[in-house]
Amino acid sequence: MTITSERPVARAPENRRVNELNAYFATLDDTVRRVFRGRVDADYMESNRGLPPFVLRDIMAARPLRAFVPDQYGGFGDDPMAIQGMLDVMSYQSMSLGLMMGINGALFVQPVAKYADPQVAERILTRMAEGHAMGGLMITEPEYGTDALSMRTSWTRNGEGYAINGTKHWAGLTGWADYWLVMARPQGEDGTLSQGVDLFICEQDHPEQRIEVVSRYPNLGLYGIPYGRNHIDVEVPLDHRLNGGRGGLRMMLDVLHHSRMQFPGMAIGFLRRLADEAVRHTRERAVSGSSLIDYDQVQARVARMQGRLALVSALSLYAIEHAGADVDLSREAVASNAAKTVCSDYMHDSAQSLLQLVGARGYATDHIAGRSVVDARPFQIFEGSNDVLYAQIGSRTLEQMRKRKTDRLGDELRADYPEAVDLAGLGAELDVTISERPAQRRIVDLGIIVSRLHALTALAEIARRGFPADHVAAGAGTAGEEIRHRLTALRSDVPLTPASAPLGASSWMPYIAS
Repeated sequence: MTITSERPVARAPENRRVNELNAYFATLDDTVRRVFRGRVDADYMESNRGLPPFVLRDIMAARPLRAFVPDQYGGFGDDPMAIQGMLDVMSYQSMSLGLMMGINGALFVQPVAKYADPQVAERILTRMAEGHAMGGLMITEPEYGTDALSMRTSWTRNGEGYAINGTKHWAGLTGWADYWLVMARPQGEDGTLSQGVDLFICEQDHPEQRIEVVSRYPNLGLYGIPYGRNHIDVEVPLDHRLNGGRGGLRMMLDVLHHSRMQFPGMAIGFLRRLADEAVRHTRERAVSGSSLIDYDQVQARVARMQGRLALVSALSLYAIEHAGADVDLSREAVASNAAKTVCSDYMHDSAQSLLQLVGARGYATDHIAGRSVVDARPFQIFEGSNDVLYAQIGSRTLEQMRKRKTDRLGDELRADYPEAVDLAGLGAELDVTISERPAQRRIVDLGIIVSRLHALTALAEIARRGFPADHVAAGAGTAGEEIRHRLTALRSDVPLTPASAPLGASSWMPYIAS
């Protein structure tokens, strides 16, 4: 099963647009550096909740959301390069800031631009392009996270508008956003909820549309973004319902898949920062008369961090060329899931490595090493738990193998990912026989393998265009190492079953030798 899009690759941008974007990125970078490295102590600020008003004011004055807003409304949003580049700049200085822009853009601006009433979209998105407003998305409910389609938030037709009722939580920008997209299910006259979903725009400046913040959550990381629990009892005009077609499911998948394709932009900035910090620290730190970087184990850690950055860079290029705002990604589950899972796993792994390299001084919220661990972790959870997304990728691969009437994994992967297999130097270890009904955790292992092969295919493409060979080698070695580990797990399927009863205190005591 190939996951390379059959759509034509985006054309190379004109020099005029490249120059325009470079000037835009330079302005953003200058602004973020001035704020985070000049006006405030970034480490102190990011170890406290929220952002000082002048920080948000100055950042938004640089109009970062132009990256997502379509050209017709004053932005660059018709060019995916703008999105990936802006997220890279923001996330290098602050993961909270990068995610804040990602929430605004991928979860509000893009769906509104694509599915909202044109007049409503123009009025809202023009404000956002100028840096005068922010927006977010509410899907998750206290009892429905992964099982989002079972949500209880409902809508009914009410005269010249829609009445929406329910409870949402863990929506980023709680209490800050000027606009919300709220997902709800249609409710019949008998009170039953249909299986479809719809999205509605709620404007917080209008009392009848205002969403109430019930409580704010003490999120473990990402202190710059407020989360909380929200009560919804609003009425919105008819033109505030997005046109998602019958059932709305395809619109929801298109929105989520586009959002997952933005993960490489956030991950690049974050991983660049971690790799830079790791290289600087290991060169400056001396242990037993030698620089830390001279030790083989340290070199391997740094090389893996750089390899992850190379792979994510390749995924960013893939997103630029295959995930434009006008492209329907509702059926591109494997490519979008691979982008999200690979990026978020690599963010977490590199954060752990940096903390290990820095040691005790990094184990604090006011140090980039400690902060990055808790900031990276939720990326593996929100917008689809990685375990679930890997299982979906693995299941798709198994389905394709059944259609081809084969149980030979090596044949499948060599056929679909020849460049990736060659780049990682994979050989006979791919020759694994897959049972008809493998255990769920083995399906997850298969999903991890396929996601890395997707990233390696993207790496092979960017290598052909001249990407630095040493970074390509680090990426190939890093992904190949992961694939071999998962192939070993597939080959030796040791049963793992929870014990029937928990162990008590000092459970070892009866077994002390007399």
